Amino acid sequence: MTGRHRLIAGGLILLGVAMAAGLVAFASVACPVDTEAQPCPRAGSNLAIGVLMAVAAVALLVTPFAFLAEVLARRRIVFRGAWRRAARRGALAGLVVGAFAGLRLAGTMSVPIALFVLTVAAAAEWLAIQRDPWR
Repeated sequence: MTGRHRLIAGGLILLGVAMAAGLVAFASVACPVDTEAQPCPRAGSNLAIGVLMAVAAVALLVTPFAFLAEVLARRRIVFRGAWRRAARRGALAGLVVGAFAGLRLAGTMSVPIALFVLTVAAAAEWLAIQRDPWR
């Protein structure tokens, strides 16, 4: 693992933390729903922005840790395609968070549905691993 890999991993972690801090700051000032006491004309867009920021924060934070986990699992050797696999896993984690948020906002979240989403994500990762020529 070179200094370039460390720099990229550190940068992604800092971006993810900054995105999470931005999400907290945005959520503290944005109105999430339209109530009788306080009308909010942009409630729908505020929820969408919040979900997108959460998805980006999770994807940015999972990617470097997935890379570091793979490097440690392979005895500190960076093989070809390691960053691509880490980015795929980060994107998949972000999609799972987005699916959970969408299901929760729609009011259809339940344990069986959540388990189904996790199973689909695990199956997608397993199929991607099977097709990866550099595993």
